[in-house]
Amino acid sequence: MTMVTAAAGFTLVELLAATTITVLLAGATVTLLRTSSAAARRVEAQSAVQQEARAAVAAVSAALRNVERSPDQDTWIQGLQGRLDNLPADRLRVFTITRRPVRLGQPESDVVECEFFLATPPNAPAPRLMRRLDPTRNPPPDGGGVVESVAENVVALEIAYFDGTDWWPEWDGRKQGWPVAVKVTITVLADARRGRVFRAERLIDFPHLPSAEGKTK
Repeated sequence: MTMVTAAAGFTLVELLAATTITVLLAGATVTLLRTSSAAARRVEAQSAVQQEARAAVAAVSAALRNVERSPDQDTWIQGLQGRLDNLPADRLRVFTITRRPVRLGQPESDVVECEFFLATPPNAPAPRLMRRLDPTRNPPPDGGGVVESVAENVVALEIAYFDGTDWWPEWDGRKQGWPVAVKVTITVLADARRGRVFRAERLIDFPHLPSAEGKTK
């Protein structure tokens, strides 16, 4: 007598269960990939914002560290308070030493007038840190030279000056001489929708130089 055995296979219920599990796993995988991708974009955007803020602070700090302080030169530092969209928007004006050409192909000094300020160009979503460089020594008021953008999305620029005892929001080098230190704080917009910002700060020391009479200046 011949025995007939049933072929092994899946029932309809088992197939439905397997399909459901597969769909759930695929959905979870897609969600995980999307979450990881969004997190990576946020980290990349945050890193870009931090680099923008640090680059802005570095530009201002470089101008301050390389200021021309020769007693034979009429050089000084000037700081003015300002506001833009109800946030600090100070101005800084110094004479700094640089080997970077301002106007290619034209004779110019390595001591240039350098001014930093905030401005919002037409159609720009946020203010920018601007730098004006002028390699010519013209009598005031001047305001000439080349203006360029240093960093985008800079919503606040705050500069304070230390005289050895107190911090001052403004400085007139022609009357007050040189500060002992300058603190630069720059705020960059990190997330416009949530109002998140990133701040970068740097302190620049100004060692006093001896004058011809042996006194410090």
